[in-house]
Amino acid sequence: MKFRLQLVLTLYGIILGTLVAVIAFLFLRLTNFLIYLVWDAGASLFGNPVFWPILICTLGGIFVGLSRKHIGPYPREMDEVMGEFHANGRVSYQGKIWRNLVAALIVLMFGASLGPEAALVSICAGLVTWVGDKLHFTYQQRDALIEFGIGALLSIIFASPLFGIASTQERESAPPVNKKLHIQKIVIYFFSVSAGFLVFYYLLQLNDGPSPFANLGSATVSWPELLLLIPLLLAGKYFGKIYGLFEMVIAFATRKIQAKPVILAVSGGLILGILATLLPYMLYSGEHGVGEISNEYDTMSIYLLLTIGFVKLFVTKICLGTGWRGGHIFPIIFASIAVGFALTKILPVDPIFIVAIFATASCSVILKKPLAAAFLLALFFPIQLWPFIIVAAYLAVYKPKSKNRVSAV
Repeated sequence: MKFRLQLVLTLYGIILGTLVAVIAFLFLRLTNFLIYLVWDAGASLFGNPVFWPILICTLGGIFVGLSRKHIGPYPREMDEVMGEFHANGRVSYQGKIWRNLVAALIVLMFGASLGPEAALVSICAGLVTWVGDKLHFTYQQRDALIEFGIGALLSIIFASPLFGIASTQERESAPPVNKKLHIQKIVIYFFSVSAGFLVFYYLLQLNDGPSPFANLGSATVSWPELLLLIPLLLAGKYFGKIYGLFEMVIAFATRKIQAKPVILAVSGGLILGILATLLPYMLYSGEHGVGEISNEYDTMSIYLLLTIGFVKLFVTKICLGTGWRGGHIFPIIFASIAVGFALTKILPVDPIFIVAIFATASCSVILKKPLAAAFLLALFFPIQLWPFIIVAAYLAVYKPKSKNRVSAV
């Protein structure tokens, strides 16, 4: 990459990081306002009835189903957008940006157990591609800017500066990397993310927004903790595999109504509403629930924590399997941390160490991106656990290569 091109892309990267931060902030503010109208103002208007979640989630299912029927399968999932970007170097945007926006707002305002990242990635990647087309960027320039935009956005949403770059770079079948070009991209990415972070958190401070950071506390590591590293890792790994099992069960159970989007979405909304009436943690992505669980787990029984974790994983798949589309990263983090805290009730070692290893292994298996999972989970935990988090992330997805034995005839 020539110096002049790198300078131009760095400047565009800073502008892009700022733009992405503003879009993310406005989208989240609008989403939170709509959630307030539906779940706080609306419920208060009718005297806060106990059955409110059932009513609203079922009603939401009607809107989600109609959206799916008349707008299409939106918002697009993050893996779908990333796959298109890696395959084509661009993300299609004609007639799709408003569809992603409207469909995402409907899903999120009615309490889906999903996060905003899928919609935001679709919207921002489409906008960046559009800007690149209008400014007549070369393929290389547009490719780099979309990559920086998605990386900056993910870093901002999840309050993890390195998560974005790991998510955009880490894939199962990645082409060979030009080390010099890779370093130059990381430098530009640094400026893009820095600009985005500063603008986003400045806007949060201006509007008294909640802090995205939820540090779960300090930890100590000694021989008892180290002896439990592998058992905890395996427990987290198989908890993550349950997520895929839920997907198969739900796909089988809904196979006869997949062609009927309204009935499908209403059934998902009804299940979400019933479960949310019994366990309010089932509503929303769980982003802010992590802090609540970490503060209250001492007062909760192991059975309650296990129920919260497993049901959160299940209801997230229910949403995704019945047409309520969105991001699943926040919910799986919340579910993994809840079950991790449940294990602290029976294991006589440092509780934060238990949660860190279990949650990292689980998220690595579900996301299939160990480095991204490690960067994502690291900021929840003290720095002395970071090496163990990285080790747990890679060991959880490690598959030994089978040796081909050729028998002589």
